[in-house]
Amino acid sequence: MSDNLKNYFDFNRGERIGILVVIAIIIFVLALPNLIKVTLKDNNEEFLRFTKDIEKFEKSLKDVSDSLNEARRLDFQQMDRSVAENKLTPFAFNPNLLPSAQWSKMGLKDWQIKVIKNYEAKGGKFYKKEDFKRMFCISPSEYEILEPYISIPEQKNEYADRKPEIKEVKKRVLVDLNTADSVTLLTLYGIGPSFAKRIIKYRNLLGGFYSKMQLLEVYGLDQDRLDKIVDYCAVSPDGIKKININTIKTEELKKHPYFDYYTAKAIVDQRVILKKYTSVQQIKEIPLIHDELFNKIKNYLTIE
Repeated sequence: MSDNLKNYFDFNRGERIGILVVIAIIIFVLALPNLIKVTLKDNNEEFLRFTKDIEKFEKSLKDVSDSLNEARRLDFQQMDRSVAENKLTPFAFNPNLLPSAQWSKMGLKDWQIKVIKNYEAKGGKFYKKEDFKRMFCISPSEYEILEPYISIPEQKNEYADRKPEIKEVKKRVLVDLNTADSVTLLTLYGIGPSFAKRIIKYRNLLGGFYSKMQLLEVYGLDQDRLDKIVDYCAVSPDGIKKININTIKTEELKKHPYFDYYTAKAIVDQRVILKKYTSVQQIKEIPLIHDELFNKIKNYLTIE
């Protein structure tokens, strides 16, 4: 009996190793949850620290960027002021009817003098210093330097005693968009040299404006800017260059901003079918010519 029991618990070397491995696995499995908790806790704390470091780094980058932007803005303002100071040699003056030579002596450029003189030629007058500030050929820095030297005599109304109810009304000067040159366009609110050049270029492509609203088709000119100048603009119908749809060729017609190749070709093809257009209205029969397009292009078309 004792021999059998001894044989039952007698293990060889390989079996003893196997038992030890099983025991080790059991201990590891029992301890694994605690190990996972400790590991996750350490990782979570590390992640939180990493996140805070990132936030601090991003904040430092933003602070640096804000500082650089502010420095650039201040540098630009100082540079603009410095350029104006070096350019101008101010003296006491009345901007009304000041000779061109005096403007030049003060340091203004030829194009600035032309804008001022054109403003005067159209009936413009400076009643107070702020009127001169609204001249778009004068930068804020230039005005800031010249403002102390501006002297405009008080405007008296000779009829004030007899007819106090009558107020002096400044004559409004209208700019004809179909005939104005770049210097004249510069007198409009918010229209600088670039916009003046774009307006003239687009006017030449169109063959003239039939509506002031067409200015919205000029690159960069939005509704807000148009609202400020629309009452000071006009369009003369005589300034529109007409296109004879009985003689025009496809290649020439497609150069107009309102026609693409297919629309231009359809108009020429329809003419071949009809032999000759007897009315501009006939192009409405072409499927590509919808009402909105027709209302725009009819202003540029003729059959003669």
